Amino acid sequence: MAAAYVLGIDLGTSGARALVVDRLGAIVAQAFAPLPAPAVVGAGGRAQDANLWWQAADTAVREALRRLSAAGGDPRAVGAACVDATSGTIVPVDARCVPLGPGLMYNDGRAVAEAARLDAAARAGGDGEGCNASYASAKILWLREHAPAIGIAAARFLHQTDFVNARLLGATHVAGVSTDESSALKTGYDIVARRWAGSLAAAGVDVGQLPSVVPGGSTLGAIGAGVAADTGLPPDCRVVAGMTDGTAAAVASGAAAIGDGNTTIGTTLVWKLVAARPVVDPQGRLYCHRHPGGAFLPGGAGNAGGEGIAHQVLGADPAPGAALDRLAAALADAPPSGLLAYPLPRPGERFPFVDPGFAGFADPRARTGQQRYRAALEGLACVERWGYEVAAGLGAPADGAVWTTGVGARHARWLQLRADFLGRPVCRAVHPESGFGAALVAAMNLWHDGDWQAAARLIRVDLACRPDPSRHSLCDDQYHAFRAACAARQSPGARDE
Repeated sequence: MAAAYVLGIDLGTSGARALVVDRLGAIVAQAFAPLPAPAVVGAGGRAQDANLWWQAADTAVREALRRLSAAGGDPRAVGAACVDATSGTIVPVDARCVPLGPGLMYNDGRAVAEAARLDAAARAGGDGEGCNASYASAKILWLREHAPAIGIAAARFLHQTDFVNARLLGATHVAGVSTDESSALKTGYDIVARRWAGSLAAAGVDVGQLPSVVPGGSTLGAIGAGVAADTGLPPDCRVVAGMTDGTAAAVASGAAAIGDGNTTIGTTLVWKLVAARPVVDPQGRLYCHRHPGGAFLPGGAGNAGGEGIAHQVLGADPAPGAALDRLAAALADAPPSGLLAYPLPRPGERFPFVDPGFAGFADPRARTGQQRYRAALEGLACVERWGYEVAAGLGAPADGAVWTTGVGARHARWLQLRADFLGRPVCRAVHPESGFGAALVAAMNLWHDGDWQAAARLIRVDLACRPDPSRHSLCDDQYHAFRAACAARQSPGARDE
């Protein structure tokens, strides 16, 4: 049967989403399966049972294919599947890909000392890239030292994408599991030399515990016979190497020209820029992925975002998503409020500055829920602008449009607010979501012989907001006041430039 569809699987903090996309770029079926919140472990730890990742992905795929059939489509016409997942999330496994312990999540912050050692080794070895506690390499060192029965005994450390791909492939031995260049970046992969950095071994990482690496968009193999039989996918369906969720969102966003940016606002905030050359940050706040089209994607990930907004505005509201949607619907198109807020769900920031002890703050002048909400949105827009300024200071081109994805792309007035504070157009594609980006990479592999520009023609523009010139000076004043408020609260030694 001719391949009429591709499948994108997005694994995020809250669950897994599966999208079936046709040759015209239309989403013809989709489904979502929730995940429980990661467990809080000790001081700064965040962990989750990796088996839940596969269960959620499998559930979402099955339901999406059921809906495809109900709409008259045939799951046997799905020719390729591609997975994206959170960056820096890892799980130790044995030789048969069975987890030896929980997965350590992207925002697990316990490996501060290990990150410093990796950073020192990278500097001494001339590898150039910095490191912080969110990096998978730091978590691997932490496990080797604090849980040696797991960290040293592990046959491999798999990224979240790798673990789901292993299940899709029906892999029964880790030797058959590869990772992609995007997922491998925070584990110490050199995207220019295309090898594991030499400084990893010097810092104490056993490179033999790391998977082989292939470019995003490569064919990893055919789907496992058991998965094909259970889901209805054809046995020749390709499993295609994917990327992190932030990279997938950038791919789907529409950001294509050098200097364009992509901001994903979901649980947290992720920046990406399109650059012709790699950009290096000695502090490790900014890192550089490869775009499947061949360009580079310098960017960073912070802790502010939707979770911080919900925490700051709603507290313990049992249905924060619905409540925030109501507040967004009532958001006025208005000049900046002058209120200062930094929407963090808990202490600690990693971009645009690294400060494990930094605490978010709200403006006491914001008394109503709507005022607190607006202050949080404006604060997040200031964080977004700050991140682009940090990237520009490191040599990344940052003068094009900002293409937005995630929950921050849903509401037109929020986009306009961000355009005003950024001083740049903020644009939204029709399908600005990570799962669609994964589907595009599958399409590039299956239908376009690796040609990204051909696959990118499936992206359509939905909305473009330009900055209001009459608000420029007010936004600048509020931004500088916000930066001053942050500087007064930062820990000694925390730097952003």
